[in-house]
Amino acid sequence: MKRIPEEIGLKWLQAEIIDCISPALELPWILDIDTTVKPLYGHQQGAEIGYNPQKPGRPSHIYHSYFVANLRISLGVEVLPGKKSAASQGMAGLWQTLEALTRSRWPTFGRGDCGYGSETVMREFEERQLPYLFKLRHTPKVKVLVNDCMRARHLVARLRRRLASHGSEHQSQWLDEETSRRVSTRSPGKGACGQASASPP
Repeated sequence: MKRIPEEIGLKWLQAEIIDCISPALELPWILDIDTTVKPLYGHQQGAEIGYNPQKPGRPSHIYHSYFVANLRISLGVEVLPGKKSAASQGMAGLWQTLEALTRSRWPTFGRGDCGYGSETVMREFEERQLPYLFKLRHTPKVKVLVNDCMRARHLVARLRRRLASHGSEHQSQWLDEETSRRVSTRSPGKGACGQASASPP
């Protein structure tokens, strides 16, 4: 058997994966995106010392992966050097995979953790008109919004104890003061911190 050149091999593999899972994508589905740090022991290609909370100072690879939620079928994994841990750095592979599908087979929406709740990633989803649900980092503006929601919720609770809602929504100007997005806040319980997530308006 001959060795296949990397670029040709990756294109062939991606086409085979999409061909295998295409029937399942006819139904509505959710896209899960995630980033994982893989510490390395040895001298693998692309091993770099970057963000590595489990083994600080150890070289690593970063796996940017995309899954069909609930089925846990992998659409693809982009392996990048350890210094490329930002969620936005793995988006090129995701868009390449989705654009190989017909629009009818695209996900209903994408979801990810706070690493994906950045202006860059949200803009990419909005440009492609793909809805999303991302957790937000607790930046100063998000903290103010969460505190405002909590105060409003406590006032409602005092007035209508039995009808107090578990969540509230706000239209919020984002960091650049131009883009308006819907931000949902959630209080997980007494003594716990509030959470915020963003989605298109």
